[in-house]
Amino acid sequence: MTEVPHRAESGRRPTVAILATGGTIQNTLSGRIPVRQLIDEVLAEERDVEFDVPELVEHEALRVDSKELEPGDWLHIAQVAQELADRPEVTGIVVTHGTFTVEETAYFLHLTVNTEKPIVFTCAQRKHGLVGNDGDRNLIDAIRAACALGPGVGAVVVMGEEIHCAREVSKSNQRPGGFVSGSLGLLGSAELDRVSLYRRPTRRHTATSEFSARSLPDALPRVDILTTYVGARAGLVASARDDGVAGLVLEGFAPAGQPGPGQHDPIVDLHGRGVPVVVTSRGRNGRVPGKPPGTRSWLTGDNLSPIKARILLMVALSAGLTGDGLQRVFDEY
Repeated sequence: MTEVPHRAESGRRPTVAILATGGTIQNTLSGRIPVRQLIDEVLAEERDVEFDVPELVEHEALRVDSKELEPGDWLHIAQVAQELADRPEVTGIVVTHGTFTVEETAYFLHLTVNTEKPIVFTCAQRKHGLVGNDGDRNLIDAIRAACALGPGVGAVVVMGEEIHCAREVSKSNQRPGGFVSGSLGLLGSAELDRVSLYRRPTRRHTATSEFSARSLPDALPRVDILTTYVGARAGLVASARDDGVAGLVLEGFAPAGQPGPGQHDPIVDLHGRGVPVVVTSRGRNGRVPGKPPGTRSWLTGDNLSPIKARILLMVALSAGLTGDGLQRVFDEY
């Protein structure tokens, strides 16, 4: 376990960039408020968390409900995050976001923002100003984490005193703290007395990623998700093909991600036509076993959720990867 101090070791007062995108954390009964107003109101409250408030600079990229986001918005947020991370005085970045899609935006930045600095996403399940609202404490904890986590953690989500890796986190319910990281668990915690880090992600991300928001095209390729179930038929696969998808992710039977009998042949055909198909497990907590080159009827998505596999495939296709290059990416990221 690493016990992380609140202040930079050099003694220099850290600077945290707040990148706002909207969501419930900025929402009140009268509508979404500017992030500067949110910050001022949160820091003015009586609180039981004592910490040295860093220099705060804010940038309002968007102010929307996160279910309204489009892939183009990921690119915009990632590009702004990259610009903020490139500022030498910035210690870390906090991204305020809605809970519906935070796991998607966080993973996109985990793959495409080239920095050693922590990128800390935070959200709220209840509106600012309501009794029992969780966003105010989450914002404070996110700022503390951005000062404390140091290099190498990539993008994380801080909710309910927990620190989740962007690669594994997902929203599980509507309650404060309703985020989980499956069988792999948390990276650490942000409790009253300190921020604690227990593990670091070992898969490639941020500073070690070959992908960059600086060089990705303005429009990401379209990748759809299908699921497997009893009685699943070929029609949806054919529909995706005819609709011009660039790739497909299948949430298949656990553990190997296999399609149903009615889906098998059209998926093999689609993959053989050059439209990559990545299989993931609908069991969610296990890895899809790989296959040797030359025996693959599709790509395997390791232990990624279908949502995360879709994002990685979109990014990899944007970078021009094909065939074994795509499988390498799923083995390394």
